[in-house]
Amino acid sequence: MEEVVGDAHVSHRQEAFAGAYIRAVCATIGYSISKPETDHDKVDFIISSREKGSVLNKPKIDLQSKCRMSGIATEDPIAYSIDIETYNNLRDSRVSNPRLLILTLVPNSTSGWMSQSEEQLVLKHCSYWISLKGQPETKNSTGITVYFPRANLFTPISLKEMMIKTGNGEDL
Repeated sequence: MEEVVGDAHVSHRQEAFAGAYIRAVCATIGYSISKPETDHDKVDFIISSREKGSVLNKPKIDLQSKCRMSGIATEDPIAYSIDIETYNNLRDSRVSNPRLLILTLVPNSTSGWMSQSEEQLVLKHCSYWISLKGQPETKNSTGITVYFPRANLFTPISLKEMMIKTGNGEDL
């Protein structure tokens, strides 16, 4: 595929692409997704559901989204460094909505991020999720490495399972 050059810095494109991936997962199962007007708490998206049959109706999950140009994951778990402020916000257990960190992996070249034809739209590669709730404090002052199990693919099925757990008051 031909490289399409745009005006946006690659980090802005990564942010937009990861958001589009998350939105596609939500759209597939009919969940609502919103973006907070300000990012004071390291929450990029709020996903809400109309799931019924749980202890709580209309559960919500908060997301912090990251994107890395690295191609398909080969290591398990996948190591990713985040800043301490993000780590502390995501590990806070005193919040009403569970918080997840989503890592979207994309090819090293932006031209490989998507392909389309009349039959299909393909977004490459995929996203993984972790919950840092209750993780210990760190003595690090700038950043910390967190680990995403490759089994934690962020898919419509995994999101639905997490939303049901959230509605039942279970940890993710």
